[in-house]
Amino acid sequence: MEQKVCFFSAGVPIAGVIGIPDDYRQGEKRAGIVFCCGFISVKEIHIPANAEYMRRRGYVTLRFDYRYFGESGGEPRSRLIPQDQVADIQSAVTFLQHRPEVDPERIGLYGHSWGCGNVSYVAGIDDRIKCTVGIGGPADCERQFRLGTGFERFLERVKRARTEFILTGKPTYADVSKFMGRDPEMARVIEEQKQLYSTWRPEFTFESLADVMRFKPESVVHQIAPRAIMWLFSDADKLVSQFEGTSFLAKAREPKQLVILNGLTHDDMYREPGFSQVMEHTRAWFAKYLPAR
Repeated sequence: MEQKVCFFSAGVPIAGVIGIPDDYRQGEKRAGIVFCCGFISVKEIHIPANAEYMRRRGYVTLRFDYRYFGESGGEPRSRLIPQDQVADIQSAVTFLQHRPEVDPERIGLYGHSWGCGNVSYVAGIDDRIKCTVGIGGPADCERQFRLGTGFERFLERVKRARTEFILTGKPTYADVSKFMGRDPEMARVIEEQKQLYSTWRPEFTFESLADVMRFKPESVVHQIAPRAIMWLFSDADKLVSQFEGTSFLAKAREPKQLVILNGLTHDDMYREPGFSQVMEHTRAWFAKYLPAR
């Protein structure tokens, strides 16, 4: 069973969907998992299948929209502020802890793409998180942008957009598909999703990239131990290099694991046969470090 819920993060209403296992019995206390979206994504895209997979294996699940996106509050829309999203995840954990179906001492995180960086960071600063899985996301966000050509010119554009926002309060919007040059397939997928989700806006405020590039989740992953974290990356991902996973692993302490999947693009990890590979590793990791019951 799934139902819409609402909670608050720094006073901003956050829209979510909670999933209760079909075999749940009143009075039980199950482990809960918060599922975190990718770059400028919303709770209806990709993540429902991941949450459903784990709900059917006995977990209480929660997926939600970050502030400024989807059905959640916050103005101006489509601001991508990593530290705000970190706070939203922590608020989601608090909400899940106070659900009667959930054992408040047994909470995990799952995040893919951009959400991978987010959950890795939250796991490093919040000891309520007992088990984490991250799929193909950035360990150092500035490094991701430096891979492109003309980085210094790009940085100047970001600075000008930030100044304009400070002086006028008017954000400059950027189409996310234009930032997928390393992976044309993802640009195509985004265009398809625009047609499927008519209320979704695949854009972000350009000035927020100043905050994005300061976000370095790998800087805190050494603090996760003795709690468990696993990352899954692909050797054929053109959008996020497996180097990001290697960097995460090098900085974390046990228990940790890095799984490299073979021949999958970034989008392949969300669909078959990659989806089943990702979720079987995820199931096994949670079963070992955070059983549903």
